[in-house]
Amino acid sequence: MSKLAERLKELRNVKGLRQSDLAELLNVPRSTLATWETGKFNPDLKTIEKLSEILGVSTDYLLGKIDKEEENKEPLSIRLKKLRALLGITQEQFAKRSEIPLEIITAIENDQEVDPVVFMKLDILGTLLTFEKLKDRIVPFSEMKKIPILGRICAGNGEPAYEEILGYAYDPKGNSDFSLLVKGDSMSPKFNDGDLVYVKKQTHARSGQYVVAYANGDECILRRYIHSNISNVVILEPENPEYEKVILVLRDNPKWGIIGVVTGKYSKET
Repeated sequence: MSKLAERLKELRNVKGLRQSDLAELLNVPRSTLATWETGKFNPDLKTIEKLSEILGVSTDYLLGKIDKEEENKEPLSIRLKKLRALLGITQEQFAKRSEIPLEIITAIENDQEVDPVVFMKLDILGTLLTFEKLKDRIVPFSEMKKIPILGRICAGNGEPAYEEILGYAYDPKGNSDFSLLVKGDSMSPKFNDGDLVYVKKQTHARSGQYVVAYANGDECILRRYIHSNISNVVILEPENPEYEKVILVLRDNPKWGIIGVVTGKYSKET
C-alpha cells in the first residue's frame, strides 16, 4: 500500500469521517475514494490539495514526502475569519448561530484574550470547516456534548479513571464518551504531548484503528490496534519507532482489553 493510501485512510479515521462523508465533501463516488485508500488508483493533484485542506495536513505529509508536520502557527483569529468567509456570514450571524456573544467573536478576531474554554470551543469549530460547509450550519454550544478530560485512562482494570477528571471538553459530533490528555511522545507525530484525544467507550475495534487499551495489568495506553485472525495475535503499536510494540498472543490468554476507540483529537497547534 502506498504512503498516500495509508495516510488517507488513517487521517480519515482520525477525523471521524466515513468514506461516504469524505466522498461527499469531495463530490466523488464512495467507490472512487475506496480505490484511493487501497492504492489501486491515485487522486489528481487538485483533489490531493482538497484532501489536505479537509484532513488538516500538508500535501507533502499526505503524499508521504515528510513524516512530521510543521506546527501550524496561524492564530485562531485568522482561522475564525476564514471560517466566516467560507460560510459567507457576518460576525453578528456567526454569533447568533454559535450562541457566542458578539463581543467575544470580535475580541478573538482582534487577537484579544478570552476565556480559555470559549477559545477551545471556537478552535474546535475552526477544525470543522468542511463539516460546516457541507451542512451550512454551525454547531451551537448548547448542542455540543460535554465530556470529561481524564489525566489518566485507567489502572489496568478496564475502566476509565473518572476520579482523575482534569476538566471538560466539548465534542461537536457527540460520538465520544471521554477525552484523554496525551502525555509523552510515544504516539508522536500523530498524537503529541498536550493533545486531547476523543474516545468512544467500546470493547471492540477494527484493525488499524487507534484505541485506548490495557495489557498485562499495566496502566492503559493509547496505541494503534493491529489484529490478525489468522495468527491470532494482537499488536498494540506506537507511532514513535523508539517505543516497543506490545505483542499479545491470544492463545496464551493474556489479560488485556480495549477501553475505547479514538474518534478524533483537539490540538492547540492545528
